[in-house]
Amino acid sequence: MLLQDVLWGATDKFPGNTAFDAPDGVYSFEAFANRVRAAAGALQSLGIRHGDRVSILAPNIADYMTYHYATASLGAILHVLNTRHVAAEMIFAMNDAEASALIIHERFAALHDELRAGCKTLQFSVGIASVSGADYASEDLIATGVWAEPLARVSEGDTALLIYTSGTTGRPKGACQTHGGSVYADTMAAGQYGVTPDDIYFAFMPYFHQAGLIRTRAVLSGGGQSAMMDKPDPDSVARFLIDKGVSITMLVPPYDSKLVEIAARDNLSLERLRLVIGMGGLGAEHAARVAAFCAQAGCDYMGIYGQTEVTGAVTGIFAAEYTKRPTSCGKPLPGVEMQIWDDAGIPLPDGEVGEMVFRSPGCIPQYWRNAAASAALYKDGWLRSGDLAWRDGAGYAHFMDRSKELIKTGGENVYPAEVKTVVLSHPAVRDLAVLGVPDPKWGETVAVAVVLEDGAKLTLEALRGFCRDKLGGYKIPTRMAVIDEVPRSFSGKIEKLKLKALFG
Repeated sequence: MLLQDVLWGATDKFPGNTAFDAPDGVYSFEAFANRVRAAAGALQSLGIRHGDRVSILAPNIADYMTYHYATASLGAILHVLNTRHVAAEMIFAMNDAEASALIIHERFAALHDELRAGCKTLQFSVGIASVSGADYASEDLIATGVWAEPLARVSEGDTALLIYTSGTTGRPKGACQTHGGSVYADTMAAGQYGVTPDDIYFAFMPYFHQAGLIRTRAVLSGGGQSAMMDKPDPDSVARFLIDKGVSITMLVPPYDSKLVEIAARDNLSLERLRLVIGMGGLGAEHAARVAAFCAQAGCDYMGIYGQTEVTGAVTGIFAAEYTKRPTSCGKPLPGVEMQIWDDAGIPLPDGEVGEMVFRSPGCIPQYWRNAAASAALYKDGWLRSGDLAWRDGAGYAHFMDRSKELIKTGGENVYPAEVKTVVLSHPAVRDLAVLGVPDPKWGETVAVAVVLEDGAKLTLEALRGFCRDKLGGYKIPTRMAVIDEVPRSFSGKIEKLKLKALFG
C-alpha cells in the first residue's frame, strides 16, 4: 500500500470528519484530500516527476501534510528541512539531495534568497503565505491545480521521504524512507495507540522529524484529527490540550515533565487525554513523574525507542511496566525482530551489553547516494542501530548509549549513562552530559558538562569525592565544565559535538 492510498481510504470512510485543525486552516478529510490532489496536479504541471526531490521548510501546518501527500502521490520525494538549522546546513542537504523545488513558509522568508541561490539544482520555489521572491504562491497553485494521474507508476519500494540525520558523528546522511515502510510504521502505531475517529492528536513534534509525521499519519489513517498550535511553550501546551480536547500526544523532555508540573500546579483537568507518547529508559525519576502524571490525568504513557533508519519506533513500553523497569525502552513492537550483538556480530545472551540490531518492514533500504554508509548500515540482513543496550529475561531492552559515544579509557569501557546516573544524584546537579575527551595518557577520559541547581556550587574535586564510592576509579570524571543548559536537538538528543569544544 502507498501513503496516498491510506489517505484516499480514510477520506472515503470519514469525508466529513475534521482531519486538521491548524494555524493555516481547519480541513475535513474531503477538503484536505482535494487540496492534496490540487497540489499534486500543480507540482506535476511545473515539471515535478517520479523520483524528484522537493525540499520543504515550514512549521507544523496543514499544508505541510498537503505537500507530503502531494509529492508521495506523484512518486516524488519530500526532503524535509530542519527549521533549527542554519542556512549553510540546509544548503548542504538541498545540494546533496539535488532538490528540484523548494516549498518555504513565510516564517522563514528571510532565508529564501540564500537557499534559492545556494542550491544549484533548484528549478523553482513555492511560498506558503507571503514569501518575497518565491516563484509561485502556494495558495494560487492549489486554487488552480488540477489532479492528473502520475506519469509514472509509484511502488511500495519507492522513497517517499528524505530525512537527513543529525550528523552527531559526521556529515548528515539522507535516510530514504519508503512508501511501504512508512505505511507499516503508521499502521503499527495506529494499532498500538488504539486510534479511533474520536481521537484528537496534538501534533507537537515538528514535521521535520519522522516522529511528528508518523503520529499524524497514524491518527489520520483511523479517521482521527490532528491539532496544531503556533509556537508552543510549556504553559500554552497544557492549556491547548484542555481547550482542544486532545486525547493523544507525543512529548519529549522537558515538555513532558513540565506538563506534569503545570497540570498539578494549576489543578488542570485532562479528562480527554488518554495516551502520552514519549521516550523510554530515562530512569527512575522520570518513571516516577510519568506514574504521577498518569494517575492525575487518568491516562497511559508509552515510552518508545526508534531512529530515522528504522522509520519510527521499534520498541515500546507502557506506564505499568515502565515503573517496574525505568531503564527500559521496551520490547520489540509488532513486526520487529531484535537481537543484541557483540563486536563480531554474534548474538549475546540476556544481561550482556552489545549493539541493538533490528529487522522490520520499516528499516530503510539505504542512505541517499551514499554506498559506503548504506553498506555499513547492514550486516547479514540486520540493521545496525549503533546503540548499545542489554535485554532482560522478560525481553525488555535497556538502552545504554550510542556505541560511538562509548568512552574507552586505558583499555576499559565506560558507559556515559552509568556515569550520568551517579552524577545526577548529586544534590547540586540539575542536568548534565557525559562525554569522552582526548587524554594523552589514557587515550580518552571521562568529562562532564553540568547544569547546577540555582545558587549551588560544585568543584571537580568535590564531585570526584562524591563519586568515589559509587563508581570504579576509571569511570570517575576527571574533567568538568559548568554550563547554563545542556544543548539538545528537538528530539531530545544531546548535541555532544557542541560540548567537546569546552574541553579543548
